Amino acid sequence: MKKWQYRLLALIALLITLCIFVFVQVRTLEVEQLSDDLFVLRGLGGNTAVLRTSAGTVVVDTMTLPLQGRRIRELAIELTGADVVLLINTHYHLDHTHGNPAFEAGTRVLSTERTLSHLETLDADFWTGEAARLLPTETFSDRMTLQVGDKTMQLIHPGAGHTDGDLVVLFRDEKVLHTGDLMFNRLYPSVDLEAGGSVPQWVLSLEIMLQLDFDRVIPGHGATTDRAGLKQFLTFMTQLADIGREVANREMSLEDTLTTTRLTADEGYQAIHMIIPLPLDREFVLTRVWEEATGNFQRLN
Repeated sequence: MKKWQYRLLALIALLITLCIFVFVQVRTLEVEQLSDDLFVLRGLGGNTAVLRTSAGTVVVDTMTLPLQGRRIRELAIELTGADVVLLINTHYHLDHTHGNPAFEAGTRVLSTERTLSHLETLDADFWTGEAARLLPTETFSDRMTLQVGDKTMQLIHPGAGHTDGDLVVLFRDEKVLHTGDLMFNRLYPSVDLEAGGSVPQWVLSLEIMLQLDFDRVIPGHGATTDRAGLKQFLTFMTQLADIGREVANREMSLEDTLTTTRLTADEGYQAIHMIIPLPLDREFVLTRVWEEATGNFQRLN
């Protein structure tokens, strides 16, 4: 066999190994049980909640890939003994929604009106063909109380923040709040200004969330936490909002914003390296604060 043939075979073997590794990583999901009926799944993407009810299983967010969606559905059935009857999408970002198409067509899918609008415009290329059958089938604008079998959930759109369409899910019986990306636990958050996100409005949304009756919190990213954890994130966002006001009042440059000493509540925070090229880190967040305060961004929807 010629030398180039050995090299070709080695390259093919490497690619096969890489594909197997990616396949295994994507399908590997960590399971955390919060109660007899409520579970959290963690993997590549936002945190997924799985709730067992007497009428079937409820899933909140479906991660990044249809392949993950299939694994989420498999695990949901294993954990609860029933297939999924309801999907809830906390917002439109792909790491919380692109697993939807793995579920059975005709499954009830719920989101806010603004999230559906963003899916149909900002993410329209993905939601075509068969995938479009798993777009939200029901929407609301403010609050919605949901009874599924023996379980009661309250869905709340507290206001803008991460985007202008995020919802949170209060599992009343478990006293657990799933915040979606309205909270990142000890991780730098994304502020999607282009989809109506806003740092100062995020502060107001968090204050509304803290008025709800819950003990534990499932964040969009990061470990399960509690009311104190949510308050800590509020302190962090409040400091960002204060910096934004300073930027606007003093007409600060981006360079001065990035070197501010006023942001102290992020001690111990870590960057998230998403699929997108830029990491979600301190520089990214402060840049977004400066862009909102100075109007250096373009609203897309």
